[in-house]
Amino acid sequence: MGRAFTSKGLFWIVLIGGLVADLASKAWADAYVRPTDPIVTPIIEGFIGWKWATNEGAAFSILEGRPVVLGLIAAAVLSVLFLYMYKADPKRRWYLAALALVASGAIGNLHDRMLLGHVRDFMFFTFDLPMHGWGFKFWVIDFEIPLKYPVFNVADIAIIAGVILLVLMSLRSPKKKSDAPTETQEAVHGA
Repeated sequence: MGRAFTSKGLFWIVLIGGLVADLASKAWADAYVRPTDPIVTPIIEGFIGWKWATNEGAAFSILEGRPVVLGLIAAAVLSVLFLYMYKADPKRRWYLAALALVASGAIGNLHDRMLLGHVRDFMFFTFDLPMHGWGFKFWVIDFEIPLKYPVFNVADIAIIAGVILLVLMSLRSPKKKSDAPTETQEAVHGA
C-alpha cells in the first residue's frame, strides 16, 4: 500500500489540489454568490456568470431526492478509481492525473451531499442549449435537455475534465511493442 503514496505523488497532488479548489470555491460562493440569489451576475456577458443553486441530485438533477443511491454510486466510483490508481504504472502520469481529477470532483460533491444534503453550485452558462427539450427515460432516469446548462461547480469541471482525458487516452491506438527480435533483426545480427 505504501507504493500508492510514494510512487504516485502526482495522483495525490492533483486530488488534493482539486479538492481544495472545489471546497474553497464553494465556500466563497456560499458567502458571496448565495446572497445575490436569484440574480445572475455576468462574468463574460452572453456566456457565463455566477448564479447560486443547490442540487439534491447528480448531473442535470438526475436521481434527485435519492441521496442513498447517489452516495452508494459515489462510493463505488471512488473504490474503482482508487483500485485503478493502485494498479496503475507510476509512469502513466496523464492517466493518474485523470483519475485524480474524477476522484477530487466525486469527493467534493460527496462532501456537500453528506454534510449539507445538497451540492453547492454557482457557475452558469447564460446561453441556450441546442436541442433543448429532447430527452429519454430509462429505469429511474428521466432525462431531458434543458433550455440552459445546469448551474455547476469546480468539482463538476474536474470530473468532466478527468473523464475527457480518460476517453482520449482510451481512443489512442496502442503502440506495438515486441520484446522478441524480428526475423530481419536476427538475420542482420547473425550475419
